[in-house]
Amino acid sequence: MTATATPVRKLSDRAHRVVFELALHDGEWVDVTAIYTRLGLNSHQVRSALNELISEGMAERERRPVSSDTGCRRTHRTYFRLIDDTTNEASA
Repeated sequence: MTATATPVRKLSDRAHRVVFELALHDGEWVDVTAIYTRLGLNSHQVRSALNELISEGMAERERRPVSSDTGCRRTHRTYFRLIDDTTNEASA
């Protein structure tokens, strides 16, 4: 029986830090502000690391609409969480 090797994910140090931060939230959706505040990074550094995790299939994003108090300006806020791989591993 031959074993197939799985490719090793090469993540940046910031992406590893973001993975650990998201793991602390145990599958809950977390916004970028909460992540970069706890890690002591800026929003661009965290967004870059999150995009890296999304492209590797380790995290997912969800955009939620937010309206201002006056109702004139509509915008959105983006939340992130790790993808739960336990269901994929259990079926394999």
